[in-house]
Amino acid sequence: MNDTDADQGHVTQAVESERERASKQIARAATSGGLTLGEYDERAGAIQRAATRDEIDAAVQGLPEGIAGESAAPHSGRIVAVFGGTRQRGRWRLGKRLRVLAALGGTRLDLSAAEVEVPESIITTVVIMGGALILVPPGVSVELSGLSLFGGKADRRAGGPPLPGSPLVRVRAFTLFGGLAVREP
Repeated sequence: MNDTDADQGHVTQAVESERERASKQIARAATSGGLTLGEYDERAGAIQRAATRDEIDAAVQGLPEGIAGESAAPHSGRIVAVFGGTRQRGRWRLGKRLRVLAALGGTRLDLSAAEVEVPESIITTVVIMGGALILVPPGVSVELSGLSLFGGKADRRAGGPPLPGSPLVRVRAFTLFGGLAVREP
């Protein structure tokens, strides 16, 4: 092993250390409402692909210094679609709990621009003779559970590991003559 190899090892170790620090930094920003899930996905991907400290610094550049909603208690929300449809898209806040009811109707939640207030959110969805679609960026962790009777539920996103520090979205789906799907935007 020569001096060049040793220097290369130190540089690689320094870049990995910087990558870990940056991943934690954007995860904090994403789980406190400073980044949307889509922005988190983009930045986390850039950090993972970065080969130098400058590329890592570019990925974290412009993160909000102080998050306005940090001190506020995360809120719960409800979305109801009965005999019709409801869409939740654009920039919106996803708290600790969200309850969704689709009865003889449908709901569509796009989490791409959602600002997550906590590291783990629970979306409880009840679908009766209707449908629900939840759009989640590829690197965000999703855990799908629940019960389907004469219906179904599925995570139809491409496989792959979640990004490091990813917020967790737990989807609890209860379907009766209806269905729920989780997909990429």
